[in-house]
Amino acid sequence: MSEPISAELLTSDEPVAFVGYADSRPGREQDLRERMLALGDPSRAEPGVLAYEAFVNPARPGSVAFYELYRDGHAVREHLEQPYMRRFFEDSASLLVGDLEIHVLHPLRAQASLTEHQKEEHRG
Repeated sequence: MSEPISAELLTSDEPVAFVGYADSRPGREQDLRERMLALGDPSRAEPGVLAYEAFVNPARPGSVAFYELYRDGHAVREHLEQPYMRRFFEDSASLLVGDLEIHVLHPLRAQASLTEHQKEEHRG
């Protein structure tokens, strides 16, 4: 993975988002698309998953891009423990070239709140 999912992130009370790519092995492009698409409905049905979408990027053929938004880090942990996610990760070596490319995103509003809190501490 590009950016490991830390234990700290998995216990966060703030919203968590991921963007990234899954790069398919040659000849497995359609299999990867189907598997990524099949993860969508059950993932979106989880109470802590706010968004879970897969995309194609014409500039990056053979890859599936994804965007995921979770209520908090606890929801991420619950998602990763689902049987369908475990099966995907077990099968990933046959589908993917390397690891998933994952980038963790933190909402600006959470960062802005933290900055305001830090400013208040310095004033006090």
